Amino acid sequence: MKINYPTLAVLSVFVLFAGLILTPLALAQEKAQIAEGELVKVDAAAKTLSVKTSKGEMEFRYNDQTQISGAEGGVEGLATQSGAPVKVHFDAASKTATRIEVGKRKQ
Repeated sequence: MKINYPTLAVLSVFVLFAGLILTPLALAQEKAQIAEGELVKVDAAAKTLSVKTSKGEMEFRYNDQTQISGAEGGVEGLATQSGAPVKVHFDAASKTATRIEVGKRKQ
């Protein structure tokens, strides 16, 4: 059997680059988490929010890059939504919210 070295070299480079590309994506997915529950409070000065989940109360940080949907006026509107159901997408390492989705309160 004759070994085709150029083909072997190309395949080796392909496998190397595929590993380099997919590893950071897998790590990023492990760090990203979602918490669902009821909004308890928002502290605009400290840029934190508390959510009551089935596992207990959780506190998250937010920043200017945090996307907020379902609350008019962004963070100011979020502060008036106490008791509303929320879904918080956050980085598990830093507990910083990347996206906050606010649902309708049950009347």
